Amino acid sequence: MNWKILLALFLENFRKVSEHPLERLNEIGLKDGMTFLDIGCTLGFYSFHASSVVGENGQVYALDINPEFIEYLKDKAERKGVKNIKTIVADARETGLPSESVDIVFLHLVLHDVDDKPAAIKEFNRILKKNGRLVIDEENVMSLHLVRKLAEDSGLKFIECLRKTIQIFEKIR
Repeated sequence: MNWKILLALFLENFRKVSEHPLERLNEIGLKDGMTFLDIGCTLGFYSFHASSVVGENGQVYALDINPEFIEYLKDKAERKGVKNIKTIVADARETGLPSESVDIVFLHLVLHDVDDKPAAIKEFNRILKKNGRLVIDEENVMSLHLVRKLAEDSGLKFIECLRKTIQIFEKIR
């Protein structure tokens, strides 16, 4: 196991205490039967929790640019018998998913690392279903104003801000 995976595993223990993932997923409107895309999923911290929320009738896509993270997540899902997580090694700008196929696109501390942010958000808009949600939480790494401008410039409508840093946008067309 490489050092990046070991470090991510170590940090996940702290995240469980501070982030309350199931509560957060409930707050953003994730429900049974939905399709959820976890951008920059790392080792699947949110992906596995989302999997339990969307259930057998739902689908979770776990996308990361790092193939080692995706391989780890894929192996973990197989060991746990989780069948509704599909892994994707890709850049956020080109997910490879069909148009209008996702209910919620979720980014937690990821957008600041994306090189071409407008292109990525345009891609998220493309794959979102009508009334689908783009959820971005940058925890003050990027300004709320900049995140909102990027999303609105791509045609998404601002809906609300939760916990002071989680911005939710909706596809309206």
